[in-house]
Amino acid sequence: MAFSFTLRVTTADLDNLGHVNNARYLDFLERGRTRWYQKVGLIGCCRAATPDRPIDTVVVNINIDFKQECLPEETLSVTAAPIKAGAKSFTVEQTIIKACGAVAATATVTSVVMDLNERRAVALPPAARQLFAAN
Repeated sequence: MAFSFTLRVTTADLDNLGHVNNARYLDFLERGRTRWYQKVGLIGCCRAATPDRPIDTVVVNINIDFKQECLPEETLSVTAAPIKAGAKSFTVEQTIIKACGAVAATATVTSVVMDLNERRAVALPPAARQLFAAN
């Protein structure tokens, strides 16, 4: 299931060149992934499978392709969609789209489920894996 949310570019998002700073794109993508996690219950599935230990997700790889600059006051749509799940990792595809329909950036983000006590990746629970089954 894909997810999308909208945001407006503010002056705090800009760099000295007057466009959105590359680091802010990463923040926009993170906000999109976090909202997707909440909508589909990814973290809840993982925590339910391991109630005896604290777990969360950790990004291990981001590949981003900047296609077009984003400017002040533009409205952007940030999408997140599941791509695949491995034994301990999962991949989400994301896009930042301008109001005019132009793609500003695309990204592929790979994360793992991490045991916060042991500081290591753990197996992706079956309920979480199901979120990626149709893709």
